[in-house]
Amino acid sequence: MQQDGDFPVLMQDCPKFGIVFIITKFGFLYMYEVSTASLLYRQKITDQLCFVSARNPTTDGMIVINRGGQIFSINVEADNLIPYINSASHIADNKTLSFKLAQRFHLSGADEVFKQLFN
Repeated sequence: MQQDGDFPVLMQDCPKFGIVFIITKFGFLYMYEVSTASLLYRQKITDQLCFVSARNPTTDGMIVINRGGQIFSINVEADNLIPYINSASHIADNKTLSFKLAQRFHLSGADEVFKQLFN
């Protein structure tokens, strides 16, 4: 976690994309790819404690409520996931990971990676 004393308080899996969402006490959102435990994304989303969450059955995302009553809908945009991973320099072996995710979950955006791997 990014700060001393911060720890996970909510966690939700997203089987549609093989991702786990984690929200910490200090309001940080972490998104990890489950097969490699690669950190895909992190962002502070609130200054207040998030205390309840549920899976969004429509998007396979996460709905979160914080102490101030704000409601957050956290979702993965299927069309942008693979291009995001391809361009993310903080993800180790990002091209291979994006290719595997595109194959496993039938996602678009890995055409260039496919060409690079097999040419």
